[in-house]
Amino acid sequence: MSTQICLRFVIDGIRDTMDHYRDGALPLHRLSWELHSRINTLVPHAPAVWIDQLRDLHRRIAEVHARGETGALGELERRQLEDSLRRLRAALESAYRDQL
Repeated sequence: MSTQICLRFVIDGIRDTMDHYRDGALPLHRLSWELHSRINTLVPHAPAVWIDQLRDLHRRIAEVHARGETGALGELERRQLEDSLRRLRAALESAYRDQL
């Protein structure tokens, strides 16, 4: 599979995963796991700087998930999660423009 096809496939999968979470069809723990797995799939196909950016955004989401396991998410956690998802989507859109 070519690098561009793989990037497009995995990026589409990440966006679909985020959409399913926002639609309520995917719980937060599954979102975090899916993002981790899909970002790792990108490692041999994408620049390290971009992978680091995606991993940082995933870490923010994973931290919110970890805090949510001890109780309901508060307003601050929900805002952090939404901000991270918004930034992740922007990073993915940027990759589409720059790489594909």
